[in-house]
Amino acid sequence: MNLTLIFLTLVGGLFLASNTPHMLIISLLTSTLLIVILLGFLESFPWLSYILFLIFLGGILILFTYISSLSSNLLFGKIKLELMVSFVMLTLMLSALDSAPHNPSGWMSFKYDSGMLMSELFAPVFYFLYHYLFGYLLITLLYVVMIMKVYYAPLRSAV
Repeated sequence: MNLTLIFLTLVGGLFLASNTPHMLIISLLTSTLLIVILLGFLESFPWLSYILFLIFLGGILILFTYISSLSSNLLFGKIKLELMVSFVMLTLMLSALDSAPHNPSGWMSFKYDSGMLMSELFAPVFYFLYHYLFGYLLITLLYVVMIMKVYYAPLRSAV
């Protein structure tokens, strides 16, 4: 499960470092799949996360066809090296934190707790995941706003 979190961090770095819409959508889809896998490990009823993934996948496919029609001839550019190096360093630090001794009442033992109900959505065990999702959505929002400010116009002009 910690490996999933490390891959999630790397995909987030790839999302920030990419400069083409196709790569943004692919990294967004990959990170969503990793979050669904992580939620599937943590919940006693993983079907909810899979259903949400299928709904999100439908929206992403619609977005992908729209972006593909806007920029069909755009080539993949170089990835920003400085940003990727910083995310690799962050990933290495996360893996070093993973090698610390674990508390027996940690993540995986919470799954087998008999008192866990669906109503305990905001349990302290999930705080890290919620903070990660909040940060990810905030960075995505800021990135989209930054892209839209550059042009001050619609994505495709009517010529």
